Amino acid sequence: MNYKMIFYVIGKMFKLLSGLLLLPILCSFLYQESNKITFSFIITALICFIIYIIINYLTKDETERDFYKREGFVIVTLTWIIFSLFGALPFYLSGEIPSYIDSFFETVSGFTTTGSTIIQDVESLDKSLLLWRSFTHFIGGMGVIVFALAILPRSPHTIHIAKAEVPGPYFGKVVSSMKQNAIYLYGIYIVLTIILFILLLFGNIGVFDSINIAFSTAGTGGFAIKNSGIAFYNSTYITVVVAIFMLIFSMNLSLIYFIVFRRYFKVLKSEELKWFIGLVAICSIVMFLDIYRSYDTPTHSLLDVFFTVSSIVSTTGFTYNDFNIWPVFSKMIILILMIVGGCSGGTAGGIKIPRLIFFVKNAKKSISKALNPKKIITLKIDGKIIKDTTHLSNYLLLYGFIFTIILLLTTIQINNFEDAISLVVTTISNAGPAFNNFGPMSNFSQIPGFTKIILSLSMLLGRLELIPLIVFFSSKTWRKRRKANTKCK
Repeated sequence: MNYKMIFYVIGKMFKLLSGLLLLPILCSFLYQESNKITFSFIITALICFIIYIIINYLTKDETERDFYKREGFVIVTLTWIIFSLFGALPFYLSGEIPSYIDSFFETVSGFTTTGSTIIQDVESLDKSLLLWRSFTHFIGGMGVIVFALAILPRSPHTIHIAKAEVPGPYFGKVVSSMKQNAIYLYGIYIVLTIILFILLLFGNIGVFDSINIAFSTAGTGGFAIKNSGIAFYNSTYITVVVAIFMLIFSMNLSLIYFIVFRRYFKVLKSEELKWFIGLVAICSIVMFLDIYRSYDTPTHSLLDVFFTVSSIVSTTGFTYNDFNIWPVFSKMIILILMIVGGCSGGTAGGIKIPRLIFFVKNAKKSISKALNPKKIITLKIDGKIIKDTTHLSNYLLLYGFIFTIILLLTTIQINNFEDAISLVVTTISNAGPAFNNFGPMSNFSQIPGFTKIILSLSMLLGRLELIPLIVFFSSKTWRKRRKANTKCK
């Protein structure tokens, strides 16, 4: 294990975090907030920058050697843990969230773009803290490491670090260079966010509200700055705009690149996109048929269903209506959408559409082989033959195993089964709201401290797609490699 190189990169991450804190500091000065609020951000930024200086001094002579995949997993996991631990300090030091465990939970929920909150009255928070919550969504949406790759100098270790943060079935590349790929995707991400911000301004909700909603939507996080969420604005225009952009950000952003450069055939041939659109359309139709009788007008029910499906499948989780009161059938669809999530290469959580495609096609293949054992069947996704199906199968088995363990730990303090299972689903899928006592119109403040830590771990596991965190805590990761004897006589 190349410890010095790991600390060298982690030092850069501390520097990055201190830089990101400048935005809420500027906001605090702009709105002339109390010294306690302003200093909570300044102190946190100074702590991070001092740690960076110390690490940089100790590792300045480090050469780029012996860097492998496991170092990438360690760096990614440490980065997300550090961002969560230190990103929580402004909430705690300001006194707005007196408990550090609660502050940590809120920050993990922010960076992992889960959107589950422990704050009962979000409108009582100062604007800089509200902006920091939304900004964590924006940074965490495309990935902290991807953001770093886009702005930090090029390194031969880029591919190991990037793939460790995005260990899914596909890593959406538009060009061969990993750094250029990160720059292009982040460029698309930022431009789409600016377009959404401008469209929200046309809804007459003000600059501050627009930028916060844009950040939360882009990262598909769901932190709102009003207690009633998007419903506060009582605007069909705002509702539709946010719903559409939640779907856009949960699609593979590389498709936007292909649209810009007029490679329409790549978009039209995208099997993943077809499945995603089909899933949204089918679920919207069947849920509408299930609930429309309980509404005054079909238009009202259709809008509620469309927004809810967009919010859940994108794992944004914006508060808009209380789906707790909907029939069990619709709630089951919501649970399924939470688990599936959006596309690879987007900002949504869940197990992702490519894994759903694999699961369905692999099941179909197994049935066909049982009926005709001699038949040769190749499994393709987006026209590519999937040769190593073991990796995807093992991921689904591992997902089920980890889910069960977290559920068991959650039920130690959460006695209601529906509450417990919905809490685990929403956190490991980074979706936001759960059911019953922790539904869209409620919050997670009443959850005991131990369970909050377990659910924080669940959010990190879901955002990093299990593997990096498991590798990090594996004893094999920290064992020394045996070097071959290369000496010549």
